[in-house]
Amino acid sequence: MNPAQSKPGQAARISWILYDWASSPLPTLHATFVFAVYFTTVIAPEKGSFYWAQMTALSAFLLAFAAPIIGRYADSKGLIKQGFIVSSVIAAAVTAALWVIQPSSDFILLALILSGLSIFFSEAAFLFYNGLLPLIGSKSEYGQLSGLGWGSGYIGAIVALLLVLFILILPDPPLFGFNGDKGLSVRLTMLFAGAWLIIFALPLFILGPKPAARPLEGNFTTQMIASLRQAGCIPGMKRFLIARMMFTDGLVTLFAFGGIFAAKVFFFSQTEILIFAIALNVTAGLGAMLSGKLTDSFGPSLVMRVSLLSLTGLGIIAIMAADKSVFWAASLILGLFIGPCQSAARVWMAKRVPAEHTASMFGLFAFSGKVTSFIGPLLYGWLVVFTGHERSGMAIVIILLLLGYFILPPRHNEAS
Repeated sequence: MNPAQSKPGQAARISWILYDWASSPLPTLHATFVFAVYFTTVIAPEKGSFYWAQMTALSAFLLAFAAPIIGRYADSKGLIKQGFIVSSVIAAAVTAALWVIQPSSDFILLALILSGLSIFFSEAAFLFYNGLLPLIGSKSEYGQLSGLGWGSGYIGAIVALLLVLFILILPDPPLFGFNGDKGLSVRLTMLFAGAWLIIFALPLFILGPKPAARPLEGNFTTQMIASLRQAGCIPGMKRFLIARMMFTDGLVTLFAFGGIFAAKVFFFSQTEILIFAIALNVTAGLGAMLSGKLTDSFGPSLVMRVSLLSLTGLGIIAIMAADKSVFWAASLILGLFIGPCQSAARVWMAKRVPAEHTASMFGLFAFSGKVTSFIGPLLYGWLVVFTGHERSGMAIVIILLLLGYFILPPRHNEAS
């Protein structure tokens, strides 16, 4: 933090934590449990999984290369907060625009374009949001703040899912006189997701810290090379970014196809998928909040390692499950380790970020999480097409989680 700037108060910290509550329902409702299932089972029932996989892959690929660029630019111009606000507003707007997608194959292309934009800009907003963490608290608080953020995100997703379930999905006849057979319940859910993001992001829009501009020498190429060199000088950073590249790719694939997998393999109805999503977010939120102090006490490396091994073992059980009960049990326990893995990775990075390179370093962080994240969804889609089985596609998640575990830097690189 710039010494000339005052330390953000408690209200700014709470608003930062609240943004996870604001943003998590959007991908949960759009990309995992509601619209993704609607797209693959109603709009494009024959090749929906394949189309969705390619769209997810392309969005991740584009963000991977845009992230370091916009992060570096935001650092040099002092536009971290502005970039965060603009990206959040666009993400909310294009998600709400999915209201127009009717249950017809005529809407396949438009649905994929709007969905791709939603994923791109919501992830871009999270890049800037992560970059605000070092400006919110001290290093000794990163684990607790990050854990509370992830935890509040899962709680927000639970509340949003419950509201959608009891107001839009379950009522029969539908509330407001809408006919659910025309997909209006799903389309209304997208309006709800966009509005939720804007309403609960407003506190951080207003109270979030606004770092000063940090003009950098040289042209953009020179600045980018400097950022890469800076990252290379940080002990363990190269291995960490590669490891995160692997396990985040696995988690992206898990999030993108979890609901689709349940619907296709175990024939979950839309209602069952929402109940499953609520239960999974309960365990994930609990794990994220409990992991905060553990991360501060034992270090993010240990938390990531334990989480990755647990995710791998439980993931194998869930994929091979012969019936719903085993799938349910393995998935709910698995949820306990999703939040800690994500939160600890953010803390690992935040502890090593030089103040003058906040957004650019988190741009590289986002780059590592996205540059290959098209591979998991891409392979998932192709494996499903070639084998005709969703289980074979989900197996790629296990491989990526294990690669991430073995590539993580040694724990002696742990920062205080």
